[in-house]
Amino acid sequence: MALWLFKEEPGHYAYSNLEEDGSADWDGVSNPLAKKYLRQCRAGDRVLYYHTGKEKAVVGVMEVIKAAEAQADEVAVL
Repeated sequence: MALWLFKEEPGHYAYSNLEEDGSADWDGVSNPLAKKYLRQCRAGDRVLYYHTGKEKAVVGVMEVIKAAEAQADEVAVL
């Protein structure tokens, strides 16, 4: 099991949104290095959810529930 750090602007998709939704596809990543790491995520990996911007803090813990497809740039988290 690996441990990852995913960051997001709370105004875009806050941790509270994930709690309400129950799960989400982590997509829309444009940075090539971030995409590379996203493709390495496997089901069962833990993810620290980091709010960027003014908050600058880890605000929750997620779990990868589905790994990215071969060339996909998204991963499902819970």
